[in-house]
Amino acid sequence: MKKMAFTLFLIPFFLIGCSNEQKVQVLNESGDEERRAEVEEMIKNTEEVYTGTAIFVEDELLVAIQVKPWLGFKERKVEKRLQKEIEEKYPDLNVVVSTDYKMHWESQKLLEEEDQKKISEKVDKLKSLAKEET
Repeated sequence: MKKMAFTLFLIPFFLIGCSNEQKVQVLNESGDEERRAEVEEMIKNTEEVYTGTAIFVEDELLVAIQVKPWLGFKERKVEKRLQKEIEEKYPDLNVVVSTDYKMHWESQKLLEEEDQKKISEKVDKLKSLAKEET
């Protein structure tokens, strides 16, 4: 009886952990919905990406992604491939793609920010941190 109760207790956690649903959020203050949708689709089409955030500010694009846990050794390859893909599609944008968790965390906070000036300043700061890291 205890084994059955234990098994029934663990099944929901196992099913939740096996979910393949990606979570991608895009903040686009410029109002270009076509670009927003295309970038969101690019991130979703990258199989290794678990979750991602993209923030458009003027002529800049910050993309913070997290790869699936068992693919951690491929983080840099995924990062470079996605950056190259976005830069080829949008040569007029300054693109930064990062797999750093702190970058993802900070970009998630920016999605809730309402002040465009603060968003722009924070994106500049995050981009400079990303360049220091590499």
